[in-house]
Amino acid sequence: MKTILLLLTIAAGILLPYGHEYTFLIRYFLMAMLFFSFLDVKIDRDIITKKHFVILSTIIITALLFFLLLKLFSIELAQTVFITAIAPTAIAAPVITSLKRKKVEFVAFSLLLNNLVIALLIPFMLPFVMQNHSDISISDVLYPILITFSVPLALAQFLKIISKKIWIRFVNWKDVPFYFLITNIYIATSDASNYIRAEFYNNLNIIFLIAVASAFLCLFFFGLGWIIGGKEFSHEASQSLGQKNNAFTIWLSLSYMNPVSAIGPVFYVFFQNLYISYELHKHRNEK
Repeated sequence: MKTILLLLTIAAGILLPYGHEYTFLIRYFLMAMLFFSFLDVKIDRDIITKKHFVILSTIIITALLFFLLLKLFSIELAQTVFITAIAPTAIAAPVITSLKRKKVEFVAFSLLLNNLVIALLIPFMLPFVMQNHSDISISDVLYPILITFSVPLALAQFLKIISKKIWIRFVNWKDVPFYFLITNIYIATSDASNYIRAEFYNNLNIIFLIAVASAFLCLFFFGLGWIIGGKEFSHEASQSLGQKNNAFTIWLSLSYMNPVSAIGPVFYVFFQNLYISYELHKHRNEK
């Protein structure tokens, strides 16, 4: 059902691109999603392994490597692939892992590690990627990202301390982040659709290439995660590497790059949900 809703949301953004006027809301919806994800993240020190740092390194190296290779052919495609690949572990990844009856703690640590480290690295990487926009400075990107991540984290921990009753109620609203994501996808698709009509109407090949690249990245990350995880953590590593926080990279694209680059994360959301739906269906049949 959620996959169908995602497809309808993307279609609505393309056909009814009125959401392009509300791109400023994406950051606040992202902060709301992060707030819900930080409410119930528990870290067991015993679950921390070298594989977590291999996953983190894989995300960073892959994003930079694909960017360097693709910029020889198309700078727009290279930038889009970079912002799609650099996305850290998704907020919903621990939830999907729990549905598959695997070790949620493994994915929860990847969620925190990857989001925090990549959020700190992005401001230093983005000026290098946006080579034709020298006016982007590290401080311009760093401070908004720090605020975007630190405020939800602080609020979630503060709420847990002052009112357990309200905290539990928020924890039980597990579907709320998904609807924030849906809203962000509609706004991002609307903005991209509006931008394409104005700037790329006669060159839609780039959209097709972005869709193909997003599908490839999705299969690549999920598949590589199975290999990195080995027999013990294959499901967990695949989820940590493949299921991405696209809401974060959509915000980055629209704030510091261009609307076309946001299409990569939007397509990735669709493809990753197709893959996850297949995985959950297979898990139910096995059970």
